[in-house]
Amino acid sequence: MSEKKNSKTLAAIKIKILVVDDHPIVLDGLTELLNHEADLMVIARAGNAAEAIRAVKKQRVDLAVVDMLLKETTGAQVIKKIKAICPNLIVLIFSMSDELRYIKQAFEVGARGYITKDELSENIIDAIRQILDGGIYLNKRLAKKFPKHELNEFLADDFKRRCK
Repeated sequence: MSEKKNSKTLAAIKIKILVVDDHPIVLDGLTELLNHEADLMVIARAGNAAEAIRAVKKQRVDLAVVDMLLKETTGAQVIKKIKAICPNLIVLIFSMSDELRYIKQAFEVGARGYITKDELSENIIDAIRQILDGGIYLNKRLAKKFPKHELNEFLADDFKRRCK
């Protein structure tokens, strides 16, 4: 009986994650990566915006990892919709694109981090841990895409929006 109780307790303290990507291999790989972490658990996977919306309506999700360029929409649109349902949801964008406009869009709609799919697995875990701890995540290569003064202004504006 104590083994059963311990597994229930461990499941209760895990961070519950939704992964949104329209490529099954990415869904499988990212799910596998995240589920190997003792404190993380993928509880829902979605291949499109409608599935993501159903997932956050159906169960409590702490963190969403969302692809920025889905077939029928953008990750920014997905974030708007799921955060309307669950305003405190923490979001990390996981994308092939490193274009400045997508990075800005992601943060403007409430993402806490933006990481590209060419990053190492441990960097994805680090990004998740950083945003779960209340920080933001944007690696140096992506941050360099911003004009020098603009990054600080952009992040300060993002912080002000979150504190309202």
